[in-house]
Amino acid sequence: MFEELWEEMINDLWFQMTLLLTIALMSNFLFSRLGQPKIIGQIVLGIIIGPSVLGILGGQEIAGEMVQYLAKFGAIILLFMIGLECDTREIYTKKSILIALGGVGIPWVVGFFLAELMLGEPEAPLDKFTQSIFVGAALVATSVAIAAGVMREMGIIQSSTAKTILGAAVVDDVLGMIVLAVSAGTAKGESVGIADIGIILIAAVLFVVLGIIIGSRFLSKLISDIERRGLERGMEESGFLLALSLALLYAFIAELVGISAIVGAFVAGTSFGRCRLRKKVYDWTTVLEAVFAPIFFLSLGILVNIRLPLEIWLFAIVLTAGAMISKIIGCGIPARLLGMSKNESISIGIGMSPRLEVAMVIALYGLTANIINEDVYSVIIIMGVLTALFTPSILRRTMKDIPKNGREPVGAVSDEDDGRFLCPVE
Repeated sequence: MFEELWEEMINDLWFQMTLLLTIALMSNFLFSRLGQPKIIGQIVLGIIIGPSVLGILGGQEIAGEMVQYLAKFGAIILLFMIGLECDTREIYTKKSILIALGGVGIPWVVGFFLAELMLGEPEAPLDKFTQSIFVGAALVATSVAIAAGVMREMGIIQSSTAKTILGAAVVDDVLGMIVLAVSAGTAKGESVGIADIGIILIAAVLFVVLGIIIGSRFLSKLISDIERRGLERGMEESGFLLALSLALLYAFIAELVGISAIVGAFVAGTSFGRCRLRKKVYDWTTVLEAVFAPIFFLSLGILVNIRLPLEIWLFAIVLTAGAMISKIIGCGIPARLLGMSKNESISIGIGMSPRLEVAMVIALYGLTANIINEDVYSVIIIMGVLTALFTPSILRRTMKDIPKNGREPVGAVSDEDDGRFLCPVE
């Protein structure tokens, strides 16, 4: 009887949400006491409650799928908030683009050759060479959510180093989708021409540029007007609801053009970032972030399958080391050549090291397209989670002396600002 009751409870969405939020709260207390980022605690506890350890969550398909959607919503909210804290003039710079370019080639080469060296021949019709191509592709794109979450938790999101990492990570995401297109075409024996790459690149660049222009010059005015009309009718949440709906629209369009939804949310945030409306949007969004962001990080741990053969684990560990070192070299050297200090350059390389959502997209695409097998898929997922686990602790050490310079934080209210949506567009 108890087993039947537990089975019914654990398959219920609301009980899963209760469990996840309670575990998130416990992990926050525990890891803050240990002096570790709460993100690490959420991922670790996600692994523990997942199907490969305790098996509390992870096998419930209906509710589990809904939890994954809520987790993705949490990532979108997190990046939207971080975008609100950033100035477009300091994010999308020549420096960020050059650093991102440096962090593409070396990781791909490292991933490809490690796979060629350590993977065995897969069963037909799979091919080792095409699997190696996809492993290389999975090492290209950076997870902006992890590094951004840690830097925000440390209070250094306004530093020039943090802004360089954020800008480079967004560019990196675009380049990652281009590498995926090329890798998929090569794996299928199709030729991927310059025109195909150009279309992907143009679509991504147009999305970012037009998204910022339209958001800062037109949508901000619309939100301001809706806020004013709402306040006249006692609806103080009207401006926030429109801003949030626009952030979700940006996320949707980003996926349409082939880049991550969270990058779309980040672009939406930056397009509103220089507007005085950002404080109220930020304050209201903080509540959503507190609820849904932990679900995102817990879900990353739940996805991990740790019950793998020893040789696969060895490959996953070596690939993780290669993934981090290749980003430190590929991004750190250009940063140093561009005049940044040694500590800043290393921090940028480490901040660009985590691979999660884009690597998971690449892995899932390869698996469903019958390009990679389940072992390679699991290795890519484990690599992504391990880089996400290692990055926060290392980044906290390398960036502890980084000055918290930048513009006034979102939470600070000037004498002129009453917290309403008064949005002059410069």
